[in-house]
Amino acid sequence: MIAWIQDSGGFKRCDSIPLSDRGFRYGMSVFETVMIRNGHPVFLREHLSRLEQACRKCGFEFTPIQLDPLAQLLINSVPEGLARIYVTAGDGGVSSPAEECRVFILVEPRDPIVPEVYQRGYELGLSNEIHHPMFGGLKTGNYWSNLVALNLAKPRNETLLFNACGELISACMANVFIVRDGEIQTPALISGARNGVIREWVIQRRKVSECKLTRDNLREADALFLTSSWIGVMPVTALEERSLSVHAIATGLIREFSGS
Repeated sequence: MIAWIQDSGGFKRCDSIPLSDRGFRYGMSVFETVMIRNGHPVFLREHLSRLEQACRKCGFEFTPIQLDPLAQLLINSVPEGLARIYVTAGDGGVSSPAEECRVFILVEPRDPIVPEVYQRGYELGLSNEIHHPMFGGLKTGNYWSNLVALNLAKPRNETLLFNACGELISACMANVFIVRDGEIQTPALISGARNGVIREWVIQRRKVSECKLTRDNLREADALFLTSSWIGVMPVTALEERSLSVHAIATGLIREFSGS
């Protein structure tokens, strides 16, 4: 992994985070994940916009990240991989304003997901635990409960999370879409879904209803697919013990995403 910290508007290499940083101590941080494909950061502008929105919502004050220098930094990092852009609350007391935030860029090389995985699709489970998304589904440093649920899903690839009202939120590391009678639905943000960049990309290309969804809606679904910055659009071929077919909507979106 390669890491940088923002310094006077630019970036310098780093290999640690101060122990005094509240991002480390209390999980007070927000982040965005960016795919690097063929040496190019995908949807970087949109991710930075999401990050600034999250910072405003959390009361973080920081120097906005300039698009072009960051894009050049990522272009020169790895040919294929994943970048995570973190903004932490910086140093301070437990109730002090986040006025000295830190910005970290973490890049790890990853091999692209091979076509066979998309052809095979993901197998999903259903979490029986109530999930409590923070700040209306913002991507924060408090991802422990997501990772616990993901590990409990093994050997399945993912599991679906539900809030205290029994409403579908998302998968542990991805947004989820349901296809029924040719219509596409996805959990509303008010249910705790993350406002993911690829989720929005799908909504801009297809007619999608954002609504409250339950286990009953999942049982009635003809097909499901997941979206995230790393997997793009991933079809679902099994939900618990039920087999699902890969819908033409998902395969069409996969082709479009590969050309984005």
